Amino acid sequence: MRITCLIKKISGWIAAFVIAAVLCNLACFLFYDPCQELPRDMGSTTGFLLPGSHGIYGLEGYCVANIDSFGYVNRDMPRSDDYCIVAGASHTEGLFIPAKDRYSDILNDMLYDDGQLHVINIGKSGNYFSVVLQHLDGILGEFPDAKAIIIETDSLCYDTKALYDSMAQTGYDPGETAEALTASMSGKRRLFVKAKQALPLLRLIHKQYYTYLESLERGTPSDILDPVFWEQEYKGDFETALDDLMKFIRKKTDKQVIILYHPAVKLEEDGSLSFPTNNAEPYYEKVCRKNGIDFIDMTDTFRQAYEQRHVIPYGFANTTPGDGHMNKEAHRMIAEELAKVLK
Repeated sequence: MRITCLIKKISGWIAAFVIAAVLCNLACFLFYDPCQELPRDMGSTTGFLLPGSHGIYGLEGYCVANIDSFGYVNRDMPRSDDYCIVAGASHTEGLFIPAKDRYSDILNDMLYDDGQLHVINIGKSGNYFSVVLQHLDGILGEFPDAKAIIIETDSLCYDTKALYDSMAQTGYDPGETAEALTASMSGKRRLFVKAKQALPLLRLIHKQYYTYLESLERGTPSDILDPVFWEQEYKGDFETALDDLMKFIRKKTDKQVIILYHPAVKLEEDGSLSFPTNNAEPYYEKVCRKNGIDFIDMTDTFRQAYEQRHVIPYGFANTTPGDGHMNKEAHRMIAEELAKVLK
């Protein structure tokens, strides 16, 4: 009798767990169902998103992402022959931001009204400043007629070694298109893609787990901004390394290159807004100017927006103010600054 009761209890627990998992998985289709990736080795980014797919992103803000036929997060508009490229990580990809509210799309509509795509967004999560630079050959190979390349970064904490490492190129393989990678997928890979698409809950758990692991490996803000470390860097070969990097970019291309820097912010207890920094901004301004590269620093713009309009560039209604990804206000401010430089 006791064994029968125990079996019934365990069966009930299992049934409850299964029902809860099914309901949570169904809820994820409305809350978090990200687009799937197609990794590549030699291109303008570390990979594509599945062409023609759609994704739901509700962890911060809320948006439905639509992937174009090329595997990028652009609106379904014909590409113009007169175009520029915007590259960067998740801020540029526009996670949690509706398409028309991303700075690349706002910029496109500010400068043109012909219904064509002049600002091509190749942003991809994880493609930080140094990663974008390592794919410079890929960007120039895939987009040879671009009139400008905009590289977004939310950090200038790249030491001397990291600056030199950024010059190592992954190369370019014109055969690694989204269409080719999709067509070459094996039956097993296709089944895996379909399984992942049907189980967004597992993908959410997977994301949270790896986010946790990355948080253990990543330095704390105090480590990243350690003033003693950066003081030694600036006394050493940092400026030379930065100059070598900008010269390297200039040898690769004579196109207009814009480095877009938008700093992190911190809300202080007294209500003021501060900008944690390693004080590398003057070095970038000086070296970029020397090498004919535009450097946009959003610090003053963000500061004025907060002091005059109480606008914080990061965070959404469902997240902590000042944390996470850029919101619509930040994207608009960035588009306005980029428009000034491109014009």
